Amino acid sequence: MKILKLIMNILTGAVYLCIFGYLAIAAPLLLGHHPVVVLSGSMEPTYHVGSVIYYKPAPFADINVGDPITFRSSEDAAMVTHRVVEKDEANQAFGTEGDANGSRDPGMVPYANVVGKASSFCIPFAGYFVSMGRQPAFIIVIVGVIIASIIFDKLYEKVEPKKPGDDAASEKSGEEAKQ
Repeated sequence: MKILKLIMNILTGAVYLCIFGYLAIAAPLLLGHHPVVVLSGSMEPTYHVGSVIYYKPAPFADINVGDPITFRSSEDAAMVTHRVVEKDEANQAFGTEGDANGSRDPGMVPYANVVGKASSFCIPFAGYFVSMGRQPAFIIVIVGVIIASIIFDKLYEKVEPKKPGDDAASEKSGEEAKQ
């Protein structure tokens, strides 16, 4: 029974560690920084595949040539982070290019498609962790471990034999609390 209790404690600890990790990745949202997972190598070596980067909404005037921006591509509304290589003031649009790409992206990105200016801060490999957390099977396992842990703790309390002197110790601590 003690081995089973140890296994449940380890699993529960791992689940709480995962939850803490997700909260840590999401914490910058409180300051207006939105996380996004890097899915391609177009911005290598600045942002590596599998990293989590953050963007923050920015007015058109605050975005300049050389700044990385995150925008929705017009074809499939996917999020893309590329560097601004041209700024068209008249049409409020940007020419962009990935750092690892040999040529500019086709067309201009209208400011309306820009969701924000990307920061230089990124968390390497955290994107794999985030992607895993979006899988229904992973969520079911996390919830299942938490529920099983609660049930196991309740059952373990009923099965665990009391040690001699436990009642005396609890009565003594109760008397001390009254004083």
